[in-house]
Amino acid sequence: MAPFFVKVAFAFYLILNDTAEAFRPDGGVREPVSRRRAGLTVSCNLQPEVIAAVAAIAGGGIWLSGADGRARARANAEAEAANDERLRRRRERAHVEPRNLWTAADLMVYDGSDPEGPLLVAVNGDVFNVWRSRHFYGPGCEYGIMGGRDATRFLARNSLEEEAEDEENRSLNVAEWASLETWYWTFKNKYDIVGRYEGY
Repeated sequence: MAPFFVKVAFAFYLILNDTAEAFRPDGGVREPVSRRRAGLTVSCNLQPEVIAAVAAIAGGGIWLSGADGRARARANAEAEAANDERLRRRRERAHVEPRNLWTAADLMVYDGSDPEGPLLVAVNGDVFNVWRSRHFYGPGCEYGIMGGRDATRFLARNSLEEEAEDEENRSLNVAEWASLETWYWTFKNKYDIVGRYEGY
């Protein structure tokens, strides 16, 4: 008689290779179970304890194969929760109470100098808290010139250069108004409005 572990290995092989004919319709086990491969007939008596062992091995293999996936899912969930908590704390620190009207002096206080505080930018009469994009509008950043001030004309002109005094009073042309409108809706869809800016 073949050793027990040989029966287990062979039965596992048969199960993986579609051995529906190994079982009687009434749920019993045919003895012997035979398979013909390339002219070679192989047979093995499947006893109940063998079937139980195969089931245990298969179940254990499935559980072990999913262990890495479960570990990754758990690590991802923990990382996401930690990131959500960091974002919540940042939002709290960057909060500023809305006002009916902001002046130029008011905005200057929130130019991003505080690395965790509010960062305000005025666009076409609305004041936005752009703290989420501190890496753009903070001091020393690409658009840092707009932080803590009215950025309307910068955006309309698509320019980061300061205007000369005589240009500041010039009305915007059609192309500049179109550019400003595009920028305004970008800000409105992305940042919180905290009030109106004086002069609009």
